[in-house]
Amino acid sequence: MFGVYPGGAAGALGQTAPVAPEDPAKRLSSLQLLRPQGRPFVLRLYASYGGAGGSSAAAQAGREIAEYTSAGFQVELALCYRPRPGGAGPGADVPGFVEFARQAVAELGSNPGVVALQVTNEANVNGAPNASDGYYAGAADALIAGVEGSKQEVQRDGFDQLGIGFNWAYQPGDADSAFWSYLGEHGGSAFAGAVDWVGIDAYPGTWGPEMPAAPSLAGRVRRATTAALGALRHTYMPLAGLSRSVPIHVSESGAPTGVLRSESDQATVLQSAVEAVYDHRSAYNVTGYRWFDLRDASSSSASFEDRYGLMSDSYEPKPAFDVYRTLMQAL
Repeated sequence: MFGVYPGGAAGALGQTAPVAPEDPAKRLSSLQLLRPQGRPFVLRLYASYGGAGGSSAAAQAGREIAEYTSAGFQVELALCYRPRPGGAGPGADVPGFVEFARQAVAELGSNPGVVALQVTNEANVNGAPNASDGYYAGAADALIAGVEGSKQEVQRDGFDQLGIGFNWAYQPGDADSAFWSYLGEHGGSAFAGAVDWVGIDAYPGTWGPEMPAAPSLAGRVRRATTAALGALRHTYMPLAGLSRSVPIHVSESGAPTGVLRSESDQATVLQSAVEAVYDHRSAYNVTGYRWFDLRDASSSSASFEDRYGLMSDSYEPKPAFDVYRTLMQAL
């Protein structure tokens, strides 16, 4: 299934501009225009443990989820592990996060439109406190225990439509081998049996490994995307005891616009990445693709991290908007 993050703000490593105000009516009409007719379309949302005064995921995102699902969309909710402001050290709170995740299932799982729950966000990345959970102490343990606890809650409550998974930001190396081995060694068969899907965050040409050589941007993106899927399926998932039967979601894929990043290039990256995933979906058992994101956080910002959108911050479509809509309808 295809989908999109419907917001504009992104986790960032550097300085970003203030986020332009959202217009809920324009956002909903843009999503209605984007989604393929007669097909499922998934909106990817986020809630954070330790965020919004320690409130539950339902308190943070429940109203938005209800609005989207009543409009016929499906929802995938990522639960971020951010136990305290300030980051790593003695602030780890794995039990509290597990309870946060279980409560999210209990409060939101009865909605049939809530189809996926992601436990932690990019727990393998340790240098980006505003974007990735690996910066915070206990992130890998929170992932393992959170997946197991969430799955137990799903089974207890009979929410069969709700798949439990986690994601990984594509950055090959010894550290990532150690991360996946840790999941396997400390999670074992109980963890592996609780995982319904694994997500990959891959931004060819923006974040992650340097793109492979090819004569064109489209060729480089295609090779990078295929390499990311192959690494996850054949190198890393087996280290955690996860077989080929566990499907992969492309949980985040994106390309910003801005200085030296044209709107035409964004459209090329999107088309090449989508087509590469589609062409290799059977080989790697890929069942989902989510683009990040719908609109810019600030179209006047000098930072590319504010300009990932398929649309400007005033909801004016960029060329990639129509490219994505056409691809989804065709594929």
